[in-house]
Amino acid sequence: MSNPREAEATGYIIHSIYRRVGYSFAMPALPVDLLPLLTPEAYAHPVKSVRLIETHISRVLLTGEFAYKLKRPVHYPFVDLRSAERRAFCCAEEVRLNRRFAPELYLGVSKITAVGGRARMGGEGEAIESAVCMRQFECENGLDRLLATGRVEPGELELFGRNLAAIHAQLPVAQDSQAWGRPDSVVALLRENMAQCVQLAAPLGTQSRIRALCESYEACVSDSVSWVGIRRNEGRVRECHGDLHARNVVRYAGRLVAFDCIEFDPAFRWIDVAEEIAFLLMDLEARHAPLQAQAFLGGYLTQSGDYQACRLLRMYEIHHALVRAKVAAVEASNASGSVRETAIGQHDAYLDCARRLLTREQPLLLLTFGLSGSGKTWLANRLAPLLGAVHVRSDVERKRLAGLAERGHSHSGMEQGLYSGQSSAHVYAHLARCADDVLAGGHTVIVDATFSRREDRERFRKLAIERGVELRVLHCHVPTDVLEARIAQRQRAQADASEADLAVLAWQESHREPVTADEGLTLIDADTTRAAVIADVAKMCVKRPTGP
Repeated sequence: MSNPREAEATGYIIHSIYRRVGYSFAMPALPVDLLPLLTPEAYAHPVKSVRLIETHISRVLLTGEFAYKLKRPVHYPFVDLRSAERRAFCCAEEVRLNRRFAPELYLGVSKITAVGGRARMGGEGEAIESAVCMRQFECENGLDRLLATGRVEPGELELFGRNLAAIHAQLPVAQDSQAWGRPDSVVALLRENMAQCVQLAAPLGTQSRIRALCESYEACVSDSVSWVGIRRNEGRVRECHGDLHARNVVRYAGRLVAFDCIEFDPAFRWIDVAEEIAFLLMDLEARHAPLQAQAFLGGYLTQSGDYQACRLLRMYEIHHALVRAKVAAVEASNASGSVRETAIGQHDAYLDCARRLLTREQPLLLLTFGLSGSGKTWLANRLAPLLGAVHVRSDVERKRLAGLAERGHSHSGMEQGLYSGQSSAHVYAHLARCADDVLAGGHTVIVDATFSRREDRERFRKLAIERGVELRVLHCHVPTDVLEARIAQRQRAQADASEADLAVLAWQESHREPVTADEGLTLIDADTTRAAVIADVAKMCVKRPTGP
């Protein structure tokens, strides 16, 4: 299908149901000519036993070390796999696309041959079928299972976010001649989903509830639509994974990787990277995993610098929550007993998720103020999860603007290069744009910089007024000997974005402009040597509820 709207309207409901349910309820079976693949002798590598599972479009042979995925000769509104040529093509596409996200899992395409009338995996005979060859992994290590059993720390999601951002940066970009990601198509798809959600919920009696949600959501869409086109023009629509939720992320070899991206229809995967991460963020929200969601988003934004994505996250998160509510409504309407009750529960849960996203608390704008070594980054890192905040760090953004890696060294002298007056003014202007993007998306933001100049603080005071949010300044401080010891330790470790040394500290002390009462700023004391400082500061960062 070449039209994204057609793909959504005719195929996405069926596709989503099958992908979420996963395995067929019927007893899995192979065609007669492929039955020998169920025996260990059909493989060139050692196999003790073979287990077969079946999904809506695939049959998967589990052999121990390796798994082989065969495409079924099915025809659905969203995919036609009736020809061997098309199945072979989709196998090749699955490997090509998924190697971008999990090269350690996707090993290649294996041909299935017939030797003496018996099918086997590989061999020199003529190919009668194709299969995707993968490393086999334990389903218990899927992110959905890890979350359900409390076996995944936020740090793993932060690293996954960073890795995903690095992958996104290398993906092909939608060209002007291509239809993907155009504002009119995106908005039409969102509105069509709303209408379908209302219609399909009729048997469950939740139509009025969904209509009320959609009325509020329509305002969110209208506010965001201009940025859809802007981001497309800036190259943010790329050939993404297309189905990034917790069931399609697995811990393998000690880290989280995404797998099973959409290979059969480009309309599902040529999307804004903001929609890609919004799908997983919504899934984490629905699974009540706020710390993991905050870590994932923070890792992604720190690596990518794409704070502008925040302007569209809520729109896409709510869209995917409504899609899941719609899918659950269809399941409930076609089931009975406990299966129906489970589907109704999921329908309600996704509607609640959409409502929470619409009524997110009023964000805050938080600034740090303090010398190098005073604990600004230390505090921001620990405060951000408590507030669900996005942390924007000047040391990282300064390097990004200069084309340097986070821990690269500029070798700039005092008030020269990256640290000249002109460069610093440019950095603070950039930080203000980043903060504006984050606030526009409804997220609290912590801008981590020295803010030693009054004019820089004034820029952010005006931003808070324009955005209608409260501004807090976190005054980070410690004794001088602690400052010096921290800076010396940081220099020895060479594992931080900051380049400040003792000479820089001395310069900062002599040039810093103190915060005065006439600036109209709310100052929060933060002695970062105190054990209770994190909890005390968090209590003072009170947010007001907003939304319908």
